[in-house]
Amino acid sequence: MDKGWVDRKLASSKFRKGFEEELQKLAIGEQRARLRLETGLTQAHVAKHTGSSASAISRYENSGDDRYEFRTLPKIVRACGGWLEISLEPGPKTHRAA
Repeated sequence: MDKGWVDRKLASSKFRKGFEEELQKLAIGEQRARLRLETGLTQAHVAKHTGSSASAISRYENSGDDRYEFRTLPKIVRACGGWLEISLEPGPKTHRAA
């Protein structure tokens, strides 16, 4: 991949914002999948313990799907024997309210 092209695209604040949001979704999905795999659980097992379906768990893990209700994420993590830690950080000064 042409690194120059990527750098040019990331120079756009609108593109960069969308890129960072998608990257965060994918990172969360990857963390959910890794937690499940490290505990040796199947998607069907997690689905059973969260009141969801195996196909929904697959979407959450593989597509960066963010259409689930927030209360679903802690259920998935608990079903895998983990805990959820959320950190809220201030954004750049340009995004703060006056």
